[in-house]
Amino acid sequence: QMLSDFGAATATAGLACVALLLLRSRRRRPRRDDSVASNALDLIGNTPLLELPSLSAATGCRVLAKAEFLNPGGSAKDRVAAAIVAEAEAAGALREGGTVVEATAGSTGISLALVCAAKGYRCHLVAADDVSPQKRELITALGATLELVRPAAIADAAHPVNVARARAAALGDGSIFADQFENLANTRAHEAGTAAEIWAQTRGTVDAFVMGAGTGGTLAGVSRTLKRRKADPRSRIRTPVSQLAPERTRMRPYSAVFSRAHCLRTPSYSRGALTTLHGAASPPPSDGGVFSASVRPSKGGGGRELRCPKRRRAML
Repeated sequence: QMLSDFGAATATAGLACVALLLLRSRRRRPRRDDSVASNALDLIGNTPLLELPSLSAATGCRVLAKAEFLNPGGSAKDRVAAAIVAEAEAAGALREGGTVVEATAGSTGISLALVCAAKGYRCHLVAADDVSPQKRELITALGATLELVRPAAIADAAHPVNVARARAAALGDGSIFADQFENLANTRAHEAGTAAEIWAQTRGTVDAFVMGAGTGGTLAGVSRTLKRRKADPRSRIRTPVSQLAPERTRMRPYSAVFSRAHCLRTPSYSRGALTTLHGAASPPPSDGGVFSASVRPSKGGGGRELRCPKRRRAML
């Protein structure tokens, strides 16, 4: 009887120890913290505004910078890459095991490589062979394949965009050509994200939005949303003469007719966005259009002086 009682007591003590260990294990297990990002995609967007005291003093108004360099890929292109991939997934165009193909000068490629790595897709990027070594290294470090081609005119089949389009077509269903210049996900990413953040961060007091442009997606998306929410914010584009009118440069990558026609048919610009990209005689519409005024291209850092509206706040 004594041995039986001893055995029962030992078993009970053993169970108690096991229960205690389990309890301690549960207590030590870290709880899920919503402030901790689960992957790099959770870090895209919600970038802060930074006041620029010197420009604020020079213009007489408060000038703020949107710190898009704090996105995980280092630029606003992270928003575009995430939106393009998400919309392609939702449409069933991009499927498991698929490849995202794009032509890039670097920034969009880095962002697509980042997004694809996080989501488990392959990424194939085509770039001119003069892309910087730093961008090459970062793209390949993120797991993307990088195909370098000789610089060529957009009308040439050897241009990176045309090469990328052909590579995507050869891969077939389940893979996509991201097509950042023609893909409206580019603009939508900034309508829903960047513009909404700017509006909230300035509490709706933004008076002007100024930026340079590549595809035009950020400019069009932000401007369109601000115009919907407020009747009179001004949107301005600053870009070199060579980008607006490449036929005036020694490189002459496009003809005058082709460059105007191509950019004006680009959805990021043309659908309610920019109607006089190349400085055509007629200004953009002021009633319902996204841009408040036509903009003279800058040359060598000069150009039209930025003047502050007679209000409290401006955006740069």
